[in-house]
Amino acid sequence: MDRRLIYLCLIIGLTAFLSCKKEKISLSWDNLNSGTSHNLTAVHFTHADTGYAVGGDTWYLGIMLHTYDGGNNWQVDSIANKQFFGIDFLPDGTGHIVGIDGYLFEQKPDNWQFHRLPRWNILRGVDFYEAQRGVVVGGEAFSIGVIMTLGDNYATVATDTLDNQLESVTYSDEKTIHAVGYGLILRSTDGGLTWAPSETTGDYFREVQFVNSRTGYIIGYNGTLLKTTDAGESWDRLRGGDQITVSDKPFLAMHFVDADRGYICGEGGLLWQTTNGGEDWAIVKDLPNVDFYDVFVIEDTGYLVGENGQIVRFSAFE
Repeated sequence: MDRRLIYLCLIIGLTAFLSCKKEKISLSWDNLNSGTSHNLTAVHFTHADTGYAVGGDTWYLGIMLHTYDGGNNWQVDSIANKQFFGIDFLPDGTGHIVGIDGYLFEQKPDNWQFHRLPRWNILRGVDFYEAQRGVVVGGEAFSIGVIMTLGDNYATVATDTLDNQLESVTYSDEKTIHAVGYGLILRSTDGGLTWAPSETTGDYFREVQFVNSRTGYIIGYNGTLLKTTDAGESWDRLRGGDQITVSDKPFLAMHFVDADRGYICGEGGLLWQTTNGGEDWAIVKDLPNVDFYDVFVIEDTGYLVGENGQIVRFSAFE
C-alpha cells in the first residue's frame, strides 16, 4: 500500500477516535421512590418544589404523579384507562396531558378535566401558547400522523393528517409552531392553520424545543442534533445520526434551560450535558442502566423519568 495512503488512513482513524472521545463527568444524584412500577414518559416542574410526571400501561392505565416537596414524596393518581405520553404547563399553572385515543386532560383547581378530541389517534406531544389555544401531535406505527390545532373550549381549528408519526410540538412565538417526528420537521407561521416541511431529514426526530423565539434544538433517535438561530427557517446539523462519532445509545428526550445549557437523555442510562449550545457534550456516568424517557431541569436540579417507574433527581451543571 502507498505510504501516503497509509498515513491518510491513520490520520482519519485518529481523528475519528478523538472525536468519539467525550469527557465523562459525575453528578450528584439519587433515586426517588415514585410509588409505581409503570413506565413514566414525561416530567415537568412548575416550581422548584412542585412537579408532575405521567405514564402508565399502554392500553390499560394512565397515571399522573405529583410532588410538592421537590420529589421526596410522590402521589400517584390513576386518572385514565390508557397511557399518557405528553405533558405541558402554562406560566399560570394550567396543565395539559395527552395520550392514547385522543385523550386530553386539562388541570382544574381540584382535579383534571377530561376532553375527548375528535380523532382517536395516539397523541404524543402537546404545547399550549395560552389557555385553550394549543397544538397536539401524534401517530402510530411510524405513520398515521396527525396535528390538531385547538381553540376556544378545545374546539379543533385545523387538522392535518400525514404519513409520518409525530412526536413533539412547540411554539417559538405566538404564530410560529414547530413539530417533528419520523423523518419529518414541520413549521407553521400562521398559528397552526397550515404547515410546511423542512428540507432537513435523516432521522427519527424525537423532540423539538425552543429557548427563545429564535433559538431552538431538535434531537433524533439515532443521535442527530440540530440547532436553529433563525426561528426554524434553517437548521444546522451539530451532530449527524449516521456517523461513527455518535453514541450507539438512542436519544429520547432533551431539556435546555437556555441557549447554552442543556441535557439529552436516552436508552441505557444515557445522559449528556452541554454548556456551550451543543458544540461539546460531556457524558454523565454511573447512572442507572434504564431507559430514560424524559428530562427536566429547574433552577439547579434535574429530574429523569423512565422505565419501571424510575425517577432520578440530580444536581444540574455541577
